[in-house]
Amino acid sequence: MKDNEKFYELEKKIRSLPKPDYDKNFTKNTQDIIHENLIQFARSYDKKKKRTGIMKKISLGLASIAALVLFAILIIPIINLDSNLQGQQGKGEPTVDSNNDNEEIDQNESEENLYENEEYGFTFTLPESWEGYQIVSDSWEGIGADQQQMENGQILLIRHPEWTEDKPRQDIPIMIFTLKQWSSLEKGEFHIGAAPIGPTMLTQNNEYVFALPARYNFAFLEGYEEVETILQNNPLQPKNVVK
Repeated sequence: MKDNEKFYELEKKIRSLPKPDYDKNFTKNTQDIIHENLIQFARSYDKKKKRTGIMKKISLGLASIAALVLFAILIIPIINLDSNLQGQQGKGEPTVDSNNDNEEIDQNESEENLYENEEYGFTFTLPESWEGYQIVSDSWEGIGADQQQMENGQILLIRHPEWTEDKPRQDIPIMIFTLKQWSSLEKGEFHIGAAPIGPTMLTQNNEYVFALPARYNFAFLEGYEEVETILQNNPLQPKNVVK
């Protein structure tokens, strides 16, 4: 109650004071001074606010760096320990891998048959299942524009060991052309058979071109898919012929 009475007395005294003459006391100069003081106070307040924000950012940055340093101190020894353990466990493994590699090489060598033709200069790699294969000689004929035989050459058939007359299997046919014959064939000076497309070149050496006949597998004999797979691995490798 006493506090309320004090405020009441203070209010009465304030109200009893004479009212200021705003026109006389608040001149243009006074207003400018008040305005300038307010601006300076606002600028000072902004600077303090910005300084506080910068200090907060610096504090957060220092805290992050400290956390990273602490993390590195804790983790690096663990990583080094794991590396040492792995290095110790890995001793002796190269010998095992080396043995596996040797076994794979020996196995691959035993699983392949190599047919070598010295006359025409090439080798042909066959899978193990073709062990006991046969080489059958055949021929091709090139017909000129006058429907007369113009060129001829040899076809070598690599025949699967399970081939029989009652149950034939797909052969691997290799057509052999001289370089001159192949050039004439490409120029359209003669054609082979009734197929609208010509033979497909496999490779060549210094004397001969080796090619695959058009439609060689259109009979879809047993084993034609295996022959396609064999040919996809580039089994025919040329060698220069020395005469």
